[in-house]
Amino acid sequence: MSSQLNILSKYTLLLCFALMAYSSFVFYPRWQQQHTQATIAYDVEGYYYYLPSIFIYKDIKKFSFKDSIMDKYQASGTGVFQHGFKDEKSGNYILKYSCGMALMYLPAFVAAHSIVSFTGFPADGFSIPYQLSLQIWGLLFTLIGLYYLRKLLKYYYSDTVVSIVLLLLVLGTNYLNYATIDVGMSHSWLFTLYVFLLLNTHYFYQTLSAKFAIRSGFIIGLLVLIRPTEIIACLIPLLWGVESLSDLKNRFKLLIRNNKTVAVAALGLFSVVFIQLFYWHYVSGQWIVYSYRDQGFNFLRPHAFMYSWSYRAGWLRYSPMMLLCFVGFLIYAWRGKNKFAVMIFFALNYYIVSAWNVWDYGGFSGRAMIQSYPVLLFAMASFIELTIQKKYLALVATPVIILFVYINIWWTYQAHTAGGLVDSNCTTKEYYWKMVGRWSLPEMFFKLKDTNELPEFEPQVLNLIYSDTSSAHSCVDKETQDQHFAAISLANTQENEWIRVAADFHAYQKEWDVWKMPQFIVQLKSGSQIIKTRMIRTHRFLNDNEKRNLFIDIRIPNQKADSIVVSYWNAEGDKKNCLSKLTFYSFKA
Repeated sequence: MSSQLNILSKYTLLLCFALMAYSSFVFYPRWQQQHTQATIAYDVEGYYYYLPSIFIYKDIKKFSFKDSIMDKYQASGTGVFQHGFKDEKSGNYILKYSCGMALMYLPAFVAAHSIVSFTGFPADGFSIPYQLSLQIWGLLFTLIGLYYLRKLLKYYYSDTVVSIVLLLLVLGTNYLNYATIDVGMSHSWLFTLYVFLLLNTHYFYQTLSAKFAIRSGFIIGLLVLIRPTEIIACLIPLLWGVESLSDLKNRFKLLIRNNKTVAVAALGLFSVVFIQLFYWHYVSGQWIVYSYRDQGFNFLRPHAFMYSWSYRAGWLRYSPMMLLCFVGFLIYAWRGKNKFAVMIFFALNYYIVSAWNVWDYGGFSGRAMIQSYPVLLFAMASFIELTIQKKYLALVATPVIILFVYINIWWTYQAHTAGGLVDSNCTTKEYYWKMVGRWSLPEMFFKLKDTNELPEFEPQVLNLIYSDTSSAHSCVDKETQDQHFAAISLANTQENEWIRVAADFHAYQKEWDVWKMPQFIVQLKSGSQIIKTRMIRTHRFLNDNEKRNLFIDIRIPNQKADSIVVSYWNAEGDKKNCLSKLTFYSFKA
């Protein structure tokens, strides 16, 4: 029986591998997509730019090739170069992101560039062979990390516990998305490197062999080269195995006795980080450059609640399985091994991640925590271990875990399906509770992405206030960014609860960028004071050259309003859109 249990996690691992391969190459193969949905797009494009600029275009300073690449592939959804800035002193471009991910991508780039001439695709660094090669290498590196994660956890937990943890990680957390579909992003790569760091730390304190300490130094250097805040990874080898103050004193004595090994490990760390310092000095003449410019940390007021629970992109809201780690910490703090290293690292990392001023990280589900999951999973494993031992706890936890798995599979599907319900840019509380867990939703509820109120029922009677049946159109385009309409009196609407403002809209060309979609805006005013504003983005409901009647419903507030003001704003877009036949109603819902 014990021998059978010892292979359970092997079969679980194979199942995870199969599910991840399906997700990456069947469900949503990014390498086949174009523009912003390609493997090399958005942040990944920024990480990757080092490689073609050095090895193909020989132009790491001026990036004279960037405009042609942006026009051809449109990987960032804009004609503006977002991945770097022009240094005023040197006149050279400095890339925003550090070069660690480019170093990780290098094997995939070399493989693709070696065969691209035989494929008929251009050897420009961005064509299909490069996209596919990066997708394959990214998934392979992820699977290697998962393989060694199993090995790591088995040193501390039973095979059954490890099997369940692996399944919950893959099926129940946002790791699934970023390890398979958005695998070009840095998170799953960092995840694997943290697994390597934890394993080498474990081996070092088991054997005191210098090679494991030196490996740890190089791994931490690579972590920092990818993401500078990962310098806190130093806490893991420093505190691993420390369970008391006396252990802490003994740890410092141990490090002093092995000072040469520690020095070599530190030198390895610095030698990797020096690659970035050399790049900065080469292109700008400065050894240290803050390349994020207007982005930074707010350490005095971290955004922990918004980061974790925001309806737009909250970590725990969209990946609630990680709540098991928080519960698990109560158990882990009581009887877990290496508790100080794990808990101190988690607390500091959570603080740093949530202190970043772009707290949503421009994506779904708090992705910046994924790399720390190998550390957090010790707490989850402790919870699973106790759940197996206590049947009453298993009865309570099992349906909750199934629900969490369902939510993760649901949002992963919805985030990558045409017409999917999940929208990280514009999800209000009201829209979230309408769409969470559902596979389809009536179109009317899409308005809740922009407004937070809709009548519960379609009104039976609409009382006409004003109608402009003129055939003339009021249009907005690149030159005319907005149109404003005269205020309409609310004098005869006191007995009603809602106002409906409707109009016919004509989209000559659909705008896909949500931030450039034209906005149909309704304001309730008292004199010159704005009491209430509601709007919808019309291109959520319009396609190319489509005409359609759309409306906004706005509840009349208790504070008395005497007029309605309507405007149509093109939101800095460059596409022509027209409005006509503006009509105002009042009604009771």
